[in-house]
Amino acid sequence: MCGIACIIDKSQSLDENVLTRFTNCIGHRGPDSVGFAKFANSEGLPESGQGKFLVGLGHRRLSIIDLSEAGSQPMFSTDKNSVLVFNGEIYNYIELKQELVKEGVSFKSHTDSEVIIEAYRKWGKECLSKFNGMWSFALLDRKKRKIFISRDRIGVKPLYYTRSAGILAIASEIKQFFELPGFKKEPNIDACLSYLVTGYEMPPETFFKDVMSFPPGCCAEIDLDSPEVKPEEFWTAEKISVREYSEDEIIDLIGKTFSASVNFRLRSDVPVGGCLSGGLDSSAIFVEMKHLQQSQTFNAFSACFDDPRIDERKFMKSIVDKTGSRHIEVFPNADEFISDLPAFLRQHDEPVGSVSMYAQYKIMQAARREKIPVLLDGQGGDELFSGYWPAYFLMLKYFYGSKNIFSIFKHSAGTLFGGNTELLSQAYSHLSEYRKRNTRVLPFSISKKYHEHLAEIKTLNWHREAQDLSPCEYRKAEIFKIHLPRLLKWEDRNSMAFSIESRVPFLDVNMVELLLSVNPELNMRKGWTKFLLRKSMDSKLPSEICWRKDKKGFETPQEKWMKSGSFNKYLISWASEKNHPVSELIADDFQEIQMKIIDGRFDATRMFRLFCLDYWMKHIVGN
Repeated sequence: MCGIACIIDKSQSLDENVLTRFTNCIGHRGPDSVGFAKFANSEGLPESGQGKFLVGLGHRRLSIIDLSEAGSQPMFSTDKNSVLVFNGEIYNYIELKQELVKEGVSFKSHTDSEVIIEAYRKWGKECLSKFNGMWSFALLDRKKRKIFISRDRIGVKPLYYTRSAGILAIASEIKQFFELPGFKKEPNIDACLSYLVTGYEMPPETFFKDVMSFPPGCCAEIDLDSPEVKPEEFWTAEKISVREYSEDEIIDLIGKTFSASVNFRLRSDVPVGGCLSGGLDSSAIFVEMKHLQQSQTFNAFSACFDDPRIDERKFMKSIVDKTGSRHIEVFPNADEFISDLPAFLRQHDEPVGSVSMYAQYKIMQAARREKIPVLLDGQGGDELFSGYWPAYFLMLKYFYGSKNIFSIFKHSAGTLFGGNTELLSQAYSHLSEYRKRNTRVLPFSISKKYHEHLAEIKTLNWHREAQDLSPCEYRKAEIFKIHLPRLLKWEDRNSMAFSIESRVPFLDVNMVELLLSVNPELNMRKGWTKFLLRKSMDSKLPSEICWRKDKKGFETPQEKWMKSGSFNKYLISWASEKNHPVSELIADDFQEIQMKIIDGRFDATRMFRLFCLDYWMKHIVGN
């Protein structure tokens, strides 16, 4: 895991100090080494040394595989024609290296970075279909005068680009663009309104007007003589068809594929640990880690709270005891949150969704303190295995629309006979949330001048559009559109803030393609979500976790913090400030908002979005 930088300057007006700042402002992504390579605009793109350049590459390295100098970047091919800056991991690099060696390719390092270079030289862009991993990279071909860029299939690793004053810049984090002369930090009003009203984001657009996120599952060849970014898909979920499996067959396949995925993610030349929430996904990863490396004592990192409503420590302890792991507990609190707020929000570059992102931030901080640079995490399990309650309710609605009343009865009655009655108790709260979204109940009003503009924003009616999706289409939407993209973005920023490489076994390409070929209805049975995962882990997990009826997300006491104590006082003080850039978007007077905060008459999630966007507009855009 690292940070990359690429600048194409046709005018050759920038000096090397810009490239240095553009790279070093993400030093947190790679504290182990830094490297640069600059190329002049003449035949063969010779290295330019001091001064101006046509192409500048920068890299901040977090050493995970092959800790020697041989892994430093920018990395040159043996003939010096190809030059790579790369962020991520290619987990099957050993197998690919063996394949290339049989083809006569020689290697000078033990890195996955060199495998990317040689795979591209051997197979061209078709190499991407062979990679199993998470990545974003830029690879310069000096003879062709082109830069080849790519991002992994699901978008685990970030990649951004912008044009500024004739410059095309490519980066791991948006804050890098702030170092470019002439770059203007202007809010993307559509993204801001979408976030305020729904909480949804609008990739590939970002919160910044002129910054785009390069799409997952895509690549692009950029001609240095006429640099344009034109993403081209190398992988798409649309080509994966649902097929029939027997229950025993798919449960066996899931177990084997999941084990192989975890095993790949244990490849490391530095210590590996994991995030442990006490839920099904992270617990499954931990028991599989122990199953694969039985002599290893792993470190488990957890965010804990004394609030009994969200205290998961008894479930965490069950896994820690079963696997003989060392447990590191962190206890985020409101006072620390206030203290960390400037660094936390600056790290993210864009507004975050909730306080729960801060709990993850503290876990990553603890991992760095304990010198565990790699953590496995359960991100993606809910999306792949239909683990969110709305997926279940929308499936039942889909049955109703297709007049499949028997299936509705079978699921509802099944909860009472060996099933999960939690489905019935969740129905009211989810109906209430849908109505709230439908009527856009907010603790503030959007300014009238944006009302017509709101109608043009696609994400505003997503909750209604979702009502008409088939279970298969809704699952793909959760993975590629609704939940997962922003969760992966937030996890990347949180982990990289403390130079931690976060790995997500559920998003292994083989896991994703397997589950997309499974009818999602098989994962929702008798009130149980993630039924197939539960069955595949039944012999390995404690039953109180494997067949736990209530589902807890990665929860924090957000409402409690916002409605009482030090953070409530902080919000009251914030509302009393004279300057509120977010006032451009809302009709409310901040005295009214302050009174709602004092009285506790507000929806915590939506009020947090208002606060977060205002802070972002004032301190990140405005600074």
